[in-house]
Amino acid sequence: MNYRIESIELYARELPPDRMVFAIGQLKAKRRPRGVWLCRMMISDDSGRRAWGVSGDRPSFGWLDKRPQFSSEQKYARLQKLVEDARRVYLANAKFNTPFAQWHRCHAEIQKLGRKTGHESLSASYASALFERAMLDAVCRLHGKSIFAMLKADALGIGADRVHPELKNISIAKALPRTPLREIFIRHTVGTKDAILTSDLPKAKRLNDGEPETLEEYIRRDGLRYFKLKITGNTDADLERLEKIWSVVVKADRPVVTLDGNESARDLDAFARFVETFERRLPGLFQHTAFIEQPLTRALTHDPSTAKAIAGITKKKPLVIDEADGNTTSFARAFRIGYSGASHKNCKGFIKSVLNHALCRVLRERTQRAAFLSAEDLSLMPAVPLHQGFAAVALLNIPHAERNGHHYAFGQRHLTTPEQTLLAKHHANLYYRRGKDLFLNIRAGKVRVDTLQTPGFGTAFEPEWKSLTPLAKWNVLW
Repeated sequence: MNYRIESIELYARELPPDRMVFAIGQLKAKRRPRGVWLCRMMISDDSGRRAWGVSGDRPSFGWLDKRPQFSSEQKYARLQKLVEDARRVYLANAKFNTPFAQWHRCHAEIQKLGRKTGHESLSASYASALFERAMLDAVCRLHGKSIFAMLKADALGIGADRVHPELKNISIAKALPRTPLREIFIRHTVGTKDAILTSDLPKAKRLNDGEPETLEEYIRRDGLRYFKLKITGNTDADLERLEKIWSVVVKADRPVVTLDGNESARDLDAFARFVETFERRLPGLFQHTAFIEQPLTRALTHDPSTAKAIAGITKKKPLVIDEADGNTTSFARAFRIGYSGASHKNCKGFIKSVLNHALCRVLRERTQRAAFLSAEDLSLMPAVPLHQGFAAVALLNIPHAERNGHHYAFGQRHLTTPEQTLLAKHHANLYYRRGKDLFLNIRAGKVRVDTLQTPGFGTAFEPEWKSLTPLAKWNVLW
């Protein structure tokens, strides 16, 4: 089959201000920019069929590139320019035989372009991934199949050993589960400024908008079991807050916790001491902690000289890379150093995660060590980004995912009325109405995602494009 990209358009959907402050470090920080970028790609095949494909991500420039030499405005502008250049890469390679070949070629070109212009590899992967998913969505729709069905039929032309030699003669289709998950547990992120106890929030400071405002209230209403706790690198302050959180989480049904350092540790020995102190002071929470995500800076993560110390830490808790997962071989290199897992995020690359999923199986068999993918991304908002995120997690067979970014907003007010109507029509189990507003339907700590198994990549309908702003004309950071 031969394919041709006919057009690629980029848009922005502005989001309302957050209802609650979110922070990942010691200071308050707004989630920014206040919008979602969306891509629309038209593809035809040699049979004369045409189909649209979409993708979307929040352009989290401050997470992608944490270097202090660039201001927020500069980081945003640089990322937008990189995405626009990546669009030109895809258009310059408009004809392709398989989606994998197209991704493999364009991803390499975009990474090269990123290096030439002084970008982090993570930013280049973000730019590549936006067009990758739009292409996959369109190709799947041309064939009238879901992304899962296309993978199981080996219809994407994936040559796994072109990325990982260890995957030579490995079937990607057989590495996937027999069926995608129908339900996914929500792993509820607790930011460093989130209120924990109901008593933490006096009446005078409450929003009183009908939604929970504290962790205690979210657990009570949504039946949460899985939690992601942000740490800042300040051992005493972190452990004091973790102890308070544990006093609430311990009351949940069979709670599971993960910690996220967001590169807050710049001293490996200090982080090792934190893990030892954590185990000694909070043994209950420590036992219920599944893994620690990205504790060290991305540069330190891939330093081979840290292998001995990392091996000692991972005997206590598995470590997962996230910000350090900037290219297709990042996880394989980190695994050799001693890390156990990598986070899946669509914004870092879907095909990369499919390959990493298969690689985990091979690594477990060859080394007898833990090797796994986790599912992260607090930034995903309905409809396109969240739906494609859930669709990916379901086929990667990851039982719980960080997915409560919606609670910092109020329902789906960023979507138009027709879009909300279509959400309710196509995904009746995933959303529910309260008054005029539509909310994610979390029951017993999980959501139903089976309606996302639709032709395409988790997208049942197009956004209302006329309500959006062309990306070149949009610049709302705060």
